[in-house]
Amino acid sequence: RKLQYINMRRESHQNRRRRSDAIKGLRCFAYARVSTIKQIEAPGGIKAQVEKIKRFCKMEGWQLLKIFKDEGVSSLDERPAFNQMMNEIAKGEADALIVTRLDRLGRSVLDLVSTVTQLQQKGCQFIALDQNINTTTSEGRLLFNILSAFAEFEREIIKERMLAGRMRAREQGVMDHRPKLNIPLEE
Repeated sequence: RKLQYINMRRESHQNRRRRSDAIKGLRCFAYARVSTIKQIEAPGGIKAQVEKIKRFCKMEGWQLLKIFKDEGVSSLDERPAFNQMMNEIAKGEADALIVTRLDRLGRSVLDLVSTVTQLQQKGCQFIALDQNINTTTSEGRLLFNILSAFAEFEREIIKERMLAGRMRAREQGVMDHRPKLNIPLEE
């Protein structure tokens, strides 16, 4: 039995080493964003985000190909660097996307889950350094799946609220749809 245990431990270690070797040469993109112009130079701003990602890639032995930065751009606005990055990921130009924090990437849990799902469909891993979410690991995938479950829960709550609001409006005799425009077909 002891020999079986030792062999299992050895196989487990070898599998971890193989998996580690497979991700050693990951080609990575980084994404950094700040919402206001003041935050660009502030501590924790663009420079701090980029430096943190660079240190992480160096420590992991990963190749940082490109850094996409949306400076002074709210997550609700158009994000040109983000859009360019997603287009390049769709072409298969990176194996992983790294951000410092989840809120740098997504507007909400729903938006974040949607974005990461798109990444995964393109074969691109996702790493959020501060939250320790790393989909190259089983623990990171677990954390992301938990996050996805919360996003699904949030969607269901929104649906329930909308349905309750419509029912309440109907009970009060209020129309729950847009009125039709009366446009004459002939003049």
